[in-house]
Amino acid sequence: NEYKSYLSFMYRKLATATIGLTSIFGVTKHLENRNSGVSWDSINKSDFYSLPTKFYETSYSIFNKIFDVSQAKAVQESVQSESIRQGLASKLEKRNEIMKYGYPTFDNVIQYDDHVLAYSNYFKGPLWVCEHLTLSRVTNNDNVNRQKSDFQSDNSVNSMFSSTNEDYYKSGYDRGHLAAAANHRQSQIAMDDTFYLTNICPQIGKGLNRSKWNALEKRGRTLARKHGSVHVLTGPMYLPMVSGNERFVKFKLIGSSNVAVPTHFFKAMVSTTRNGEYHLETYVMPNEEIRDDLPCSSFMVPKKAIEKGTGFLVFEMISDAHYKTINCSPNPLYKARD
Repeated sequence: NEYKSYLSFMYRKLATATIGLTSIFGVTKHLENRNSGVSWDSINKSDFYSLPTKFYETSYSIFNKIFDVSQAKAVQESVQSESIRQGLASKLEKRNEIMKYGYPTFDNVIQYDDHVLAYSNYFKGPLWVCEHLTLSRVTNNDNVNRQKSDFQSDNSVNSMFSSTNEDYYKSGYDRGHLAAAANHRQSQIAMDDTFYLTNICPQIGKGLNRSKWNALEKRGRTLARKHGSVHVLTGPMYLPMVSGNERFVKFKLIGSSNVAVPTHFFKAMVSTTRNGEYHLETYVMPNEEIRDDLPCSSFMVPKKAIEKGTGFLVFEMISDAHYKTINCSPNPLYKARD
């Protein structure tokens, strides 16, 4: 069992490294075509799928320097199997689907079964999490049970930079999902993956995680049922405070791992209708108890407020002029796509 666990861990490391290399290759194409209006759908992805094979062909010599020969050979033989190659191709295809509208950042990107995130070693939590909600993903599935899922650290993250369940114990904060568990009912694995602490931030429970934030997550699922496709980008924010003439950023830390407590959270959702129209909704909520009588719409903000507060672009591949509505209002800049 320990050996199987070791192989599984190394496979995940290889997959993450390969995805990183593929990102570099894909981002080059992304940047080359961004200004010309070429979408991800029109890019030939065959090169992406051949990259893992090329990467694994050189992996054996690298492993020899790190692990003993027998372990390195076992890993090489494992990753070179045809089933794993096909699995990686499928994984990369799903990743392209989820990240269709652009990567906010490219460091420490981790792909799980049904969501993609960027992890911060400094904050001990995610910088952003991206999901693609569809009707099948949000429909109840009798074979998927939240009670079978456990919060746990992801051992692919160095323990020095990882949070633990103990950090949250008696902290006064919930373990708040950024990719909501209820968004991933397609399989037990997809739901289990949302319980890795890489997808979790300290979040006020009463009035936020168990109330208003939950209502916002439900909003995303409602849009998915209505339109069939919703890309969701979620993340923490550390916004400045004002005291007199001074502005400064101040946030708490919890646990022995010094897990950062965000001051706010953002969520951006792009609904793609069945006739190809884009509708954008962007929200920022403070990490504090929120009154029940406040609707989620009262937390709508311009997309630029999120971009300025986080330092990265939101759904960069979609021109602002291509959103038919923004925050439920007609977009005066709207131009129908060709």
